[in-house]
Amino acid sequence: MRRIVLATLSIALPVLASTQDLNDEFRRQVERGSFRYAETLLENPEVDPNDPDERGNVALMIAAAGDAPELVTLLIKAEVNLDLQNDDGETALIVAVQRGRVEATRLLLMAGADLSIQDSRGSTALDWAHERDRTYLAQIIGIAGRPSAANVILSERPVTLGSEHLEPPSVIRDTPPLYTEGAFERGIEGRVVLRVIIRKDGSVGAMRVHQSLDSDLDRATIEAVELWEFEPATIDGEPINVLADIEVDFRLERS
Repeated sequence: MRRIVLATLSIALPVLASTQDLNDEFRRQVERGSFRYAETLLENPEVDPNDPDERGNVALMIAAAGDAPELVTLLIKAEVNLDLQNDDGETALIVAVQRGRVEATRLLLMAGADLSIQDSRGSTALDWAHERDRTYLAQIIGIAGRPSAANVILSERPVTLGSEHLEPPSVIRDTPPLYTEGAFERGIEGRVVLRVIIRKDGSVGAMRVHQSLDSDLDRATIEAVELWEFEPATIDGEPINVLADIEVDFRLERS
């Protein structure tokens, strides 16, 4: 009879003498693209993911420059400061645009990176996108800089008594759904409609595509709306769960 031996995989990290050593090692692992090592180090409360190197570069800038979207996601989830600037005044978003890192740029825009910050030469991320002819990145930066034009419509009116006052939900934090590179290149425009449960705490519950436009843009809309926060619907001032349709229009900016 064959015996099956189950092994537990562990990660051996070097013994580090100080907090600064830990921070240096964390940035080094991010630069190497070592997700599992970086993730393990990030669990150590002494590691400061916002700690800069001698040129002012933090881990998020290094991940963005190295085209490591999984590490960008890890750092965003760790709630690092998105808008720190290095010695050249560059943020992680500016670095991503300079290098043409599409997914890192999308992730930073979705997370709410500040578009108005200028580097030491006075250029924003959008300026860099134009200068380097990165038309797709310029498009999604432009979209991220506009308020979302999405409509929120109750798809089922709750059963109420005649004396009860229904106040529909309203968006208090939204992330504009961004074009995917493929949909941008295909020039697709139109509307996606999601049917969504908006919970009485203002969070987003289960959702489905009620009106499809394109599989890429359907997914992009879901990714964005999952991050939204609402002032919930109320009846006579009491928050309630409601089912609503969220209409999102995709329109290309043409110069």
